[in-house]
Amino acid sequence: MRWFRGGSSRARSRDDWGLSRAEALACRPVRNREVREEKLESGDVLLTFPLLVRPWLTGLARALGFQDRQVLTRKLQLDEMGSLTWALVDGERNLADLVEIVSRQYRLQRRETEVAITSFLRELGRRGLIGFRLPRAAAGEAGPSADRAAG
Repeated sequence: MRWFRGGSSRARSRDDWGLSRAEALACRPVRNREVREEKLESGDVLLTFPLLVRPWLTGLARALGFQDRQVLTRKLQLDEMGSLTWALVDGERNLADLVEIVSRQYRLQRRETEVAITSFLRELGRRGLIGFRLPRAAAGEAGPSADRAAG
């Protein structure tokens, strides 16, 4: 049962934007400029990014006397496949290109790779590490902005 009209304040899912599978695969992931990366000795990548804090939580912290001037950060260590995928996210390659490269590199089935990569990128988007640039045809239909938050 829905309690409120108009949906939630969370980012829309791919289905909410009305994208077909082909249009979704044509989207280009784009890195958040505030994310810092560090290559570890193991070859893995460690991402450091600002913590996204909800406005009500910021107000609560301020009311309790915590300083809100310091930027809270989080860290995320990527495994080998995640590190490769992160390296391929350059704003130029689309999702289909990433799937093709990773499936060839690890000799995986295309569909299996597609599911893994889209889940991984969706999680990065949820954390605010990346966004997606819609394909030109879908961007024209969605509105003036071609960039959409991942969700």
